[in-house]
Amino acid sequence: MARPAKSWLVVGWPINWHTAFNYGFIWGMKASQRSLWEEIHSDSDLVFFYVTAPVSGVVGAGLVRTKLQQLSPLWPEERERNEVIWPLRFEFDVLTLLPPKTWPQGRYSSEELKARAGRGFQSIEPALAEEILRALPGGVKAVDQIRLAMVLPSTTLQGVPAEAAPPEPRERAKSLLVEIGRLQKFVADAEYPLDTRRLDVVWRRVQRSVPSFVFEIQVGGNLTEALAKLKQARDIWNSNIYLVGKEGHRGPVGQLLGGSFHEIQDRLRFIEIGQVEQLYERKRSYRELENQLGILL
Repeated sequence: MARPAKSWLVVGWPINWHTAFNYGFIWGMKASQRSLWEEIHSDSDLVFFYVTAPVSGVVGAGLVRTKLQQLSPLWPEERERNEVIWPLRFEFDVLTLLPPKTWPQGRYSSEELKARAGRGFQSIEPALAEEILRALPGGVKAVDQIRLAMVLPSTTLQGVPAEAAPPEPRERAKSLLVEIGRLQKFVADAEYPLDTRRLDVVWRRVQRSVPSFVFEIQVGGNLTEALAKLKQARDIWNSNIYLVGKEGHRGPVGQLLGGSFHEIQDRLRFIEIGQVEQLYERKRSYRELENQLGILL
């Protein structure tokens, strides 16, 4: 029987967290921490990013993706000394993360957390993990119902029953597109702000960059509004834009692209909603095979 997923408090200096986020979302542990490192499980365990003084609080959360051992200096202190201090590493997907400039004001902290952070890397209870997620902007939304069931099996977040009904096709497609983006090492977000509106899913190359890929999902609703948002994303960010919909939408979309939205006619790609599920299964299978072979990209 698989062991329940765990949550971990990951404690580090601000400069090391900046490096972690800018070099592929990776963290390292000392050789003396091997017993803890071996307890971490890929694709299930949740990690909380605790930044030490002057921030002194949690600024985000992620899902452990892969574990690996490396012998190349990465963090500033390692490069300065030309030796590896933290060889036991793990890569993670970002579920929610505050912009660095807002860390001092937006971080979540408490006297209990500060005391625990002084003891370094450690597991934390599901109740505390839930408390932190609730406190982070968008924290609960960032973890979809499927991921919540995997990461926090022993607790039920408000409004998310322990045995939730299967998500609607649109929500399912949104969750899968976020997961596909993370499998491809993007910072993937749902409900990304665009002026007064929100985009269904975006993929960014790093936390501070603008969206490189933008997806709008239409099972029903207003095709014109969806295309308008995609056109705006293309205009202001030069994003790659995708409309995900039913096969029957191809005709109406083609008519709109030949008229009001002719400027993005050669830019927009249409994805049939069933293809999202296929892509996710193939990406997931490919990543599992990579892990088995020890080919970590």
